[in-house]
Amino acid sequence: MATLKQKIDAERRMRELLEDSGLPPPDTVEYGHTCIRLFWSKTRHCVIIDIDEPPEGWEPIGEQLVDHDEAA
Repeated sequence: MATLKQKIDAERRMRELLEDSGLPPPDTVEYGHTCIRLFWSKTRHCVIIDIDEPPEGWEPIGEQLVDHDEAA
């Protein structure tokens, strides 16, 4: 499982990358067990940064990104 320090470092580096590229910062950041998730509300975008492998016994929910509008 990713440590809090790893998650904070990943968020800081991503914010620096976005700023250096002239892109807006995320509106919301969530820390998961093995990742961080950055959300932009207006554009409805999300970036997931995997930091660590999930613990043994965890199964992924899925490997495909789904457009929920098309899936409905």
